[in-house]
Amino acid sequence: MAARNGVKIGIAMGEREIVGVVLGKNGIPSVRTSFSKGEDRAETASALSQAIGVLKTELDRVAGRATDGAAVHVALLPPHADARMIPFPPMKAAEVEAVVGRDVARYFLGANRPRVVGIRVPRVNGTGKEPPDGPSMSVLAAAAPLDLIESTRAAILGVGWKSVSFASAHGVWVSLARSGKGTPSNGLVAVVGDTAHVLQLEGKDPVAVRRLPSDDLAGICEALEGVSPGSIMVLAGPGAFGGLQAGLSSLGMRVVKDPGAWSDAEEATAASAASGELEIVPPTIAGERRKKARKMAGRLAGAAAVLVIAAMGTQLWGAHRELRAVRDHRASIESEVRPLLSTRDSLNGLTARIQSMDQLSATTPVWTRSLVELAALLPADTYLTGFFASGDTVELEAAGSKAGEAIQALSEAGLFEEIRLQGLVERELEDGETVVERFRLWARLPERGEGGGP
Repeated sequence: MAARNGVKIGIAMGEREIVGVVLGKNGIPSVRTSFSKGEDRAETASALSQAIGVLKTELDRVAGRATDGAAVHVALLPPHADARMIPFPPMKAAEVEAVVGRDVARYFLGANRPRVVGIRVPRVNGTGKEPPDGPSMSVLAAAAPLDLIESTRAAILGVGWKSVSFASAHGVWVSLARSGKGTPSNGLVAVVGDTAHVLQLEGKDPVAVRRLPSDDLAGICEALEGVSPGSIMVLAGPGAFGGLQAGLSSLGMRVVKDPGAWSDAEEATAASAASGELEIVPPTIAGERRKKARKMAGRLAGAAAVLVIAAMGTQLWGAHRELRAVRDHRASIESEVRPLLSTRDSLNGLTARIQSMDQLSATTPVWTRSLVELAALLPADTYLTGFFASGDTVELEAAGSKAGEAIQALSEAGLFEEIRLQGLVERELEDGETVVERFRLWARLPERGEGGGP
């Protein structure tokens, strides 16, 4: 979560004490305030409100500025947060969380009040998005009382801090064990009060979580005997740290402190509260996140719509610009192109006429050409009175002043292959002179000719 004023605060919330640290500000000391739960929720809420108020005042003082609007990350120390390893078949984190959340009392003893659970599944290729292969997996699960989380959230928001996240301290410790310089630690011991919490790790994942008395050095060493050779991170005050260092060193283990060199486990947990891998999300925070996600989705949708409209406007502007450029170019070459356009129009007209003539030629009856040629060959005073066709032969009936000239013209023209006079020439006399001669001819077309109807 991003702080509104750039300030982030880490809080380690223990059973009797709350420790606060301004994150990312080297040289600023931690702040502690006492806290004890009341007999009921109202008393606990009042005690939390008072303790958080004192904590904010002290953090404002050591930071030298008001921390209003800061983002707060709370790590719940035991016994507020209980953690254990639970075997599960390969499942996604959300599925495991749903299973544990439906029956918290089955997995956590004494969970007779509403609890909020957090889940950390083994990492696959460092992502944790997909369940690992194999018959089973060890899941680090944590649970914390819902009323305590909600009361803490209300108290934090009540002093002017604006956002809150919660995590189990066990997840913070896993992050710390993996964050050391050099070879990462294969185990971690965190001493909180009079209890030592022992974590064994393989690679990036915890494989065992145990809780022992802090003065049971033999038990702590025994709990870490199976750890592969490497370093063990110890988060404890100076007195407890010295005894653990001596005992673990005797087993051949290298003991290291946390990277921030804080004085005890509470301070180290508060300083790394923002990096916890075992987040616990109560319903109120889950609802706020869904609301923010919807709001963000709406903003992104609005931004996408604006970008689409802008892109469309840009495209339209570009199209108009190109159109204007084309129009300007056409105007500049109009005087040169006009003659060419005129010539093109003339050619198009001629082409259309040729196409029309070709079409007429293709659709004209076969005898049309012969009739036209006959009309051209016959003498001017001779005309056809009948025309009959059958196959490649025709019969002509004509009338004119001189039948012989007409027959001779047709014979010499080569239009017909053979011409014969049918019957006699009929003459019409007027005043003893022939004025009209009627005759009938039979003719056969050359072989290239095609018969057809008249």
